[in-house]
Amino acid sequence: MDFANALRQHTVRLRSAVAGRLSATASVAGEAYTAALDWKNNSEFSNWLTDHLSKQCATLASKAMDAEYLRTNIGGGWHRLYDGGHSLLGSWSAVSSSLPDLGALDRLGEWANEYWKDLITTRGMPIIVLDHADQVSEYFKHLDSVNVAQLIGGDLCGISIYCNWNDAAKLLASATATECSGIVYANVVAPLVSLIALGRAYFLIRKSEQHDLQALVEPALKGLTRSGATVLLITALPGGFLLHLSSGIVISLGHSYVWEKGRENKEAILTVMKGCLADLQGSVASRLPLPPNIALELPPRRDGT
Repeated sequence: MDFANALRQHTVRLRSAVAGRLSATASVAGEAYTAALDWKNNSEFSNWLTDHLSKQCATLASKAMDAEYLRTNIGGGWHRLYDGGHSLLGSWSAVSSSLPDLGALDRLGEWANEYWKDLITTRGMPIIVLDHADQVSEYFKHLDSVNVAQLIGGDLCGISIYCNWNDAAKLLASATATECSGIVYANVVAPLVSLIALGRAYFLIRKSEQHDLQALVEPALKGLTRSGATVLLITALPGGFLLHLSSGIVISLGHSYVWEKGRENKEAILTVMKGCLADLQGSVASRLPLPPNIALELPPRRDGT
């Protein structure tokens, strides 16, 4: 009986440790992937996906989707945001009208193939169709586009949310980090998915009847600093997507380790810092020379002199 209980307890501890490691790995991988998808340079990974998972060639259906661009050259390289032939309804209408002799299932297959061919590229497909081609900055053009590389990041964020489903602090830290890097790099998919984590964290807080929200400041600050360190490293470090992704994972793991160690030894660190500041202040004060022509005021004696 004792052996069975010991085995059961060991299994429970092992399962908990594996689940904890899985959730931490998923969070770090999702945040690092989102940060590595630099909106100025995510073409490397998207081009790799295009070369290996798509066959790019012009067809009657693709020409129908590009009809407005071919006629007016609207939007130039960003024509998918403006020509109306690359939205969900617009692309389906263009493919259906160009292939009237095919059955419904065959038209659906052709449409899915053409939509995939554009979705997997760097520019991806539009979220909403824009009207003014010259009045929108490049940042917002990237923000209005979604591609397969960004959808993969959304899936990673979803896995992280699932692994941390019952931990409000981890959900908040991961969501804050994802929102930060997503805003910096104009990646709209992962931040939208991370809103689920924020909603779940709020639900857990309300359910536990916690009225002191100060406990959430630490995980939010942890997520912001972790994402900020990753963004700064990736921005400053030259190299391609794999190097940026690896660097993001390393810096996220290092930040988490330093943060946890700092929290465990917070009092000792504060004591050492206060002592160092006091020593520094005393050293500076002792080395400062007295200004000239300053009379030192001595305390009066008891006899009044």
